[in-house]
Amino acid sequence: MDLEAVRASLPSMTRQAFGDPTTIRPMREGKMAGGIPDQARAVQEDVPGRFDFAPELEQMGGGRDDKNRAKVISPHASVSFALGDLTWVPQAGDQTERRHPVTDQDEAYRIDRVLEPLPAVVLCVLSRI
Repeated sequence: MDLEAVRASLPSMTRQAFGDPTTIRPMREGKMAGGIPDQARAVQEDVPGRFDFAPELEQMGGGRDDKNRAKVISPHASVSFALGDLTWVPQAGDQTERRHPVTDQDEAYRIDRVLEPLPAVVLCVLSRI
């Protein structure tokens, strides 16, 4: 048994089992704040993505951490993809869409940051649009 081959296939298998079909729309900078479609890259449809949502406590305002500053709980979202399931790696500014598995409502997100925390995994930090 080739353990490296098994390890390399785990990200894709996990997203196939627990992920949501996701559309990734390539965007590029434009005059509008949301950008414009990037015709140089094709839209990727039905890519298995694993979404995670977690509330985080944040300090309002910049500067040093201050106990007297107001704090707010804000939702943070991310989606991870198996690198092998992608035809191109998403970039900051691209958009993702999915149909919520419980509410059956369409959701759209802007990709704010792209990380590669593990081999064969791409993690995108999202904001709702």
